[in-house]
Amino acid sequence: MNVHNQMEEIVTKSVNNLFDQLKEINPPWFTCDCENCRMDAISYVLNRVPPKYVVSGRGVIYTAQELSDGQVQADLDALGIEAIRKVNSIKRPYHNTNNNKATPANNNSPVFNFPLITGSVLDGTTFEPVIEASVEIKHDGKLVAMMDPSWNNPCKTFKLTKGTYSFWLKPYTSKKVGDSENFSFTLDISAPGYDTTTYSFNIPVISKDSVDTLNTTFSLKIQDLYLFKSGIENPME
Repeated sequence: MNVHNQMEEIVTKSVNNLFDQLKEINPPWFTCDCENCRMDAISYVLNRVPPKYVVSGRGVIYTAQELSDGQVQADLDALGIEAIRKVNSIKRPYHNTNNNKATPANNNSPVFNFPLITGSVLDGTTFEPVIEASVEIKHDGKLVAMMDPSWNNPCKTFKLTKGTYSFWLKPYTSKKVGDSENFSFTLDISAPGYDTTTYSFNIPVISKDSVDTLNTTFSLKIQDLYLFKSGIENPME
């Protein structure tokens, strides 16, 4: 039995179509549409949308019907444009080389690697995902740098992503391998028409001798965070 994430095909087609359209329009910010830039943009979108796994023809049909909603395609296009803008603004070290030969830059200092941080923003009354929410992650009151500039901080939520957000934090340096530290972070969440809210959490980390590559199994799921419409009392307070 083969399990397949149909979103890979859908996102790949959508992003490639956007690249082709932009190539014709040729806006000032659009500087490259090479294979590496396209793959980076596709990865950017796939990291921000829920997978759609299928194992049969029936599953393919069901998923196709589910994704036929015009708003879903609009969200995919919005994420795709965001991805292409990000990728075009960054020239990676391997920009003109084969992606398969790319290796992360060496880091000679021990580092604290952080898990991939994910969560969801929901309406506190309807429990539906909040769209167009802005989520900032901070440490000591300052925005945390991301491991890769193609990851946003603040992060924005879309309908397609069902109110989810994700952060891949840049590692902090350590004095020696094996050091342990408890890092405190805050999430500031805001959205049009809603009261803002803040959530704090800690991550205990032990330093390692190298920077980790992206590993989605090494992740921290934040509890669902709720926003309430302005003027509506928060029953959780």
